[in-house]
Amino acid sequence: MNRGIDRAPVFRTDDDRQIFLQCLVAAAERYRLQVHAYCLLGNHFHLLLLSEEGRLSDGMRFLAARFTQRISYRDNRDGPIFRGRFASVMIKNDAHLVRASRYIHRNPIEAGLVSRPENWNWSSAAAYLGLKRAPDWLRTTTILEMFGAAARWAYRAFLDEEVDEPTKASYDAWQVEPMKGGQTRGV
Repeated sequence: MNRGIDRAPVFRTDDDRQIFLQCLVAAAERYRLQVHAYCLLGNHFHLLLLSEEGRLSDGMRFLAARFTQRISYRDNRDGPIFRGRFASVMIKNDAHLVRASRYIHRNPIEAGLVSRPENWNWSSAAAYLGLKRAPDWLRTTTILEMFGAAARWAYRAFLDEEVDEPTKASYDAWQVEPMKGGQTRGV
């Protein structure tokens, strides 16, 4: 997860979001990151990633730098877009994994942008529900296989549930506050 500097918009247009996804794909290929879920909002993004080689920080640094360079070049601007280093939470088990995916996919609902997760064009929710084709770089099977034979229906019911309090509390801690020297900490 990362947020715009001073909570400013990261994505001003759909083109910005498309550029971000292109940068995400490049980072995933270069640093062997599996993308399991994503959601791009106005001033922040959420990703559910698995680093096959333990290079998550390298991949996220590449993603932020590449996106910033492309937007800065296009818009003839300079300076940071993101408020600092990304925030992350280590996924502890399968139950945590599916709860994290629900949190990510429900984020536009919690932000008051849509009434259903699949209605947000800039998340992987519709691909999980079979409403649009998943891009080759998005891995939906790992999570969907945990829901059994009628996985898409079961995942739909799971998304319809409110985010549980332990998950909400852990992700509320993702509110990233800058520290000295460009480091960040959760608060």
